[in-house]
Amino acid sequence: MELNHSNLVVNQSTSSYSPQLFPSFLFSLVINSCLSTLLGIMGMIANAINMAVFIKQGLNSSINISFFTIAMSDMLRIVCIQWANICFNPYIDNAGAPIYFTDLYGITGALTSGFGCRVTLWVIVYITAERCLCILFPLTIKNIITTTRSRIIIVMITFFNSLTLIPEYSTMYLTWKYNKDRNMTFLGVAFNSNRAQTQGLSFLMHVILVVIGLCCVIVLTSILVIHLRRQTKWRMKNSAESKQRSSVSSRDRKSEVLVVTVATSMVISYIPLTCTSLVTVFMPDFYMGGKYYSIFRDTWAMIFLFGIMNSSTTIIIYYKMNSKYRNTFQEIFCSKIKNIKA
Repeated sequence: MELNHSNLVVNQSTSSYSPQLFPSFLFSLVINSCLSTLLGIMGMIANAINMAVFIKQGLNSSINISFFTIAMSDMLRIVCIQWANICFNPYIDNAGAPIYFTDLYGITGALTSGFGCRVTLWVIVYITAERCLCILFPLTIKNIITTTRSRIIIVMITFFNSLTLIPEYSTMYLTWKYNKDRNMTFLGVAFNSNRAQTQGLSFLMHVILVVIGLCCVIVLTSILVIHLRRQTKWRMKNSAESKQRSSVSSRDRKSEVLVVTVATSMVISYIPLTCTSLVTVFMPDFYMGGKYYSIFRDTWAMIFLFGIMNSSTTIIIYYKMNSKYRNTFQEIFCSKIKNIKA
């Protein structure tokens, strides 16, 4: 959950729901505890399969390295969302554990979820940029985008996104807190004395990176579609050999459809996330512990759902649109099923 934890103040108490809060309680129970958890389990299985397929194919091409990284970051994000489903479960306080679960998720899951979200986004920025270069410089692209350079770029994307976590993790830590109302000591989050200097910095960087990344994907995907269509028409008219013309055009179109579909799916799921993050920036009470906390929590529950659905459906996109992925998938799993039956 990409949240503003800089002002994290949550009133932890036992679970008691007034009639006015029952709709929110029911919403959280159905969306978080049931639907999101079920889809999350399916998403983890799907991304584990994706990683297995790309490892089987070999991480020796730019596209395989990128898709494998997306599978890992999506897996990380889904695991964090599953952890959120536990921490925000309406009945979690009834477990009697001496833990402020909202605080615990804030330091162990929320920041990591935002990190995974940004890595996925910027890897897709790289993929769409690479495809644009393939269209603009078809003869020299192999010299421009090499496997080594792709690995370096992916590592840089991961590294620079991890730097945004430093302001938060350098000023917050887990500690035991005494609750006078309940006469118990609870595990929660505390802040260092220099908190004011870094307050809100990580979240602001998160929002900036997400907004810029989303805009880049939209622009690059649009350029990709326009240029590929023009390039395909030009090749169809000027290619000397019809067989070569047909194979090149078909291969480019399949790559374009796959990349555009993955990018479009990501854009659709990231728009609510981006809008909600911007609302938190301009409306300070729209955060954990703020005036509009219940709306904030339910909104993020839906964003979690969108994120899990996007992370879980990539396996369908790959299987339907990539024959190489489909063949490898069948080689790994269908052969094992046949061996079991035999």
